[in-house]
Amino acid sequence: MSQTDNNSTPSSVGLWELVRYFLRLGSLGFGGPIALAGYMQRDLVPRRWITTEEYKEGLAFAQMMPGPLAAQLAMWIGFIRHGVVGA
Repeated sequence: MSQTDNNSTPSSVGLWELVRYFLRLGSLGFGGPIALAGYMQRDLVPRRWITTEEYKEGLAFAQMMPGPLAAQLAMWIGFIRHGVVGA
């Protein structure tokens, strides 16, 4: 992936699209919180729902916060796209 792809503006994503994605990931995802965080990067960055920089920042915050890593990262992504309601 080129540097310009990493810094591109994310496309608009609806709240219910995010909810559907995270419900599916939580129900069918396998491998623990680190694997789920990797799935989020693999799925959401190419769709341009988040940028690489937003993902890295969210992952860093999620690692510092108490609680499950994947849930913290999902809340971060929801928050940056839809505010408190998204979180």
